[in-house]
Amino acid sequence: MSQRINRVLNAFRVRLRPSWRRKAAVLLTATVAFLGASTYGGHPSPDAVVSVSFPKPALPSQSWQERAEAFGLRVHKALGVPHARATEFAHWILEAAERQHLAPELVASLVFTESSFRKVAFSSVGAVGPAQIKPHYWAEFCGVENLHDPEQNIYCGAQILAYLKDRCGGQACALTDYNIGVNSTRKQAGLRYISKIDRHRAKIEAI
Repeated sequence: MSQRINRVLNAFRVRLRPSWRRKAAVLLTATVAFLGASTYGGHPSPDAVVSVSFPKPALPSQSWQERAEAFGLRVHKALGVPHARATEFAHWILEAAERQHLAPELVASLVFTESSFRKVAFSSVGAVGPAQIKPHYWAEFCGVENLHDPEQNIYCGAQILAYLKDRCGGQACALTDYNIGVNSTRKQAGLRYISKIDRHRAKIEAI
């Protein structure tokens, strides 16, 4: 074995002092012995085969259109909103939710509760649009030009909800304030509103 090791060292033109050459020979001998223990019949033992995994190439991320279509389909199935309208609204809801760091299911539930996904909606207290916003009170805050535009309306609604959440410290109180106003004492109405939002959101999340 030592002669074979020396031939290997000579083949690679390894020039070592005698003492280092002996150490190298011992090391190579031990290595060969270790490898030999894991083979049989000249072939690697199945137990000795090492599986090397390589990272899989990253798949392209889902496009915005695909996300909107998928979310629109969920809203359609969960809440019965016409498919085409749900997909159109999904673009606005997803962007509004991302801007304000809110769950899109929450924003969609709010819009459904407020207007059933109607682009043109008015209330007796002057609220307009899908998210039912009072222009004289919130338009300047949101910095939007036209709250009758459903896209701007939904963006503003999400902005208001995020502001109220930061202001009062939680989602429940934010939804209550969104529905009945910051200083209102109609707490039961606020609780009923939260219950509606939660039911709609649970339906969307279940799909």
